Amino acid sequence: MTFKSLILSVAIWGAVVAPTVAAETDANRAKPFPEVTFDRVNAIFGDNLDTSDPRLKTLLLAIGMDHTSTSSPHKREQVGVPFIVHYGAHYWVNRLAAGDASIDVLVNNALLLLFAETEIPGREEAAYSLMTAAAGSGYWPADYFIAETDLQNHLVRDPVNIVPLSNEIDRSHLQEVAQKTMAAYNRCAELGFAPCRYRIGFWLSNSQPTLMDGLTVLQTAVNTTLRDTRYQGVLDAELVSATTALVEHGHLIGLTADMRQQYDRLLKSLLK
Repeated sequence: MTFKSLILSVAIWGAVVAPTVAAETDANRAKPFPEVTFDRVNAIFGDNLDTSDPRLKTLLLAIGMDHTSTSSPHKREQVGVPFIVHYGAHYWVNRLAAGDASIDVLVNNALLLLFAETEIPGREEAAYSLMTAAAGSGYWPADYFIAETDLQNHLVRDPVNIVPLSNEIDRSHLQEVAQKTMAAYNRCAELGFAPCRYRIGFWLSNSQPTLMDGLTVLQTAVNTTLRDTRYQGVLDAELVSATTALVEHGHLIGLTADMRQQYDRLLKSLLK
């Protein structure tokens, strides 16, 4: 998709939403998430933020976690739904149309496309292009989105347990896609984002030569999930699958019988 057609796709969305709040001065750019009302959120996104798509739900979580992290290099960026609503959709669309390629402009326009209440031709492709540019600028939630999209569209037959299309990947250009996808997951996993750790863990554990590495990563992912309540309701399926793997194969990475019993009790509590 060309930059011109990408702008057009975003502009189609911007045209259906009236501007709400004028842009503020640069002096206010480092504020926390602004307070916005439900009515104003609903006017732009309708009910689409209450999505059942795990990829989109996890993307919103990643954006929120990055914005509230004191160590994030992007904490001054105004990325996320509250900023979109606060300034209004037209503000972000107009900045993109003017050639502004800052991270907040790229990601917020992608969010407008992904969660738009109005059907927009080519919006997934346009959002992917915007997120690719944001990932290229070092924004790790965009890394997650690109990796997750490529994984689900090209590399697996089971998007929960990450069963790779091994034969197809080995015989085609998908090797390059797989390498790029795993590199993106590694970048966000290194920052402690549990969904990326699950993806890597399941990928590795589905191959006998890397099974032990995969189980080790899955154990880390499970422990990360249990320590942070923000993951509740987002990673339930992954948590169940990873815990099952640790109960069944944890002895391979040195988990004692007592430790496996603890994971088994956790699994039973998750399945209630």
